[in-house]
Amino acid sequence: MNNTPSDLLPVSGNALTAHPQLDTTVRRFSSLYGLDYLDDRKVGAMLAERQADIRRTSYGALVWVSSLAGTSGFIWFLWAGLSKPENIAVAIGPPAVLIVLAVAGFVRAYRQAKRQLRHPHLEGYRHVLAAALAHGAPVTHIPDWLIGRNGSGEGAAPLPSYAAPVGSPAHSGAQNARAGASAPLPPKPQAVAEYERIADQGGSHDEIGCLLVIGAAVGVGTGFTKDMPVAFAAGILAPVAIWFWVAGYRLGKRKSALEAGAREYVQQLTAAQASGAVVPELSPQLRKLLDAPR
Repeated sequence: MNNTPSDLLPVSGNALTAHPQLDTTVRRFSSLYGLDYLDDRKVGAMLAERQADIRRTSYGALVWVSSLAGTSGFIWFLWAGLSKPENIAVAIGPPAVLIVLAVAGFVRAYRQAKRQLRHPHLEGYRHVLAAALAHGAPVTHIPDWLIGRNGSGEGAAPLPSYAAPVGSPAHSGAQNARAGASAPLPPKPQAVAEYERIADQGGSHDEIGCLLVIGAAVGVGTGFTKDMPVAFAAGILAPVAIWFWVAGYRLGKRKSALEAGAREYVQQLTAAQASGAVVPELSPQLRKLLDAPR
């Protein structure tokens, strides 16, 4: 049941078989949906294939053509509004057609992607993850693409509800899985812990700096135009803005340096999982790295 995928699996076969009731449930899902969910190699290959299909649909030619058609139609409408052409049919007809085609293309791509999300193998795997969570098995992460989530919210294909059977206390499966893991997990470096601590910090330094510069410019401008010497005090906002920009730059540089180590640590966890280790749930900061484009 060892795996060699390039990406970290949400849950490994070792974690699923560590709990007898969960093992039986997963085998039933495997029979029902036609894929051995205890075989990490097959699961990893299936997830990679299905994700590639969904990505091709979501970012493929149809979406690009629809974007081009919609943009062209909007620009045409804008030109018509500014130039006021004599032939109103030429001004409104073609861009309206382009925009309608663009909307139709986006709707078609969305429906295709939603159908792909409902592939039987993915449906079965979402049942497996729901059962694993209910039994307390360690699930490293739930990929956003797997549940059709783009940003916040539940997603177009959320995990089904699943109640753990009586006599299966939460987290008992996780404890059994950790005890039965045949391969050790790599220790978490201090740099990774530091990345997890600061990964969500910052993000608004540029905006605050710009607002402060605008405030300084307005204050100084008011001092000149209204002959109000007190308004020149707003000029102090300019060096404060520079401080914000420098602090933001340093924080961003620090996070970038630590992110490389965090990604390497996730790859170490992936290798450990491929060797038979049971990887626990990742922190929100490391889960974001898995969902982020590389």
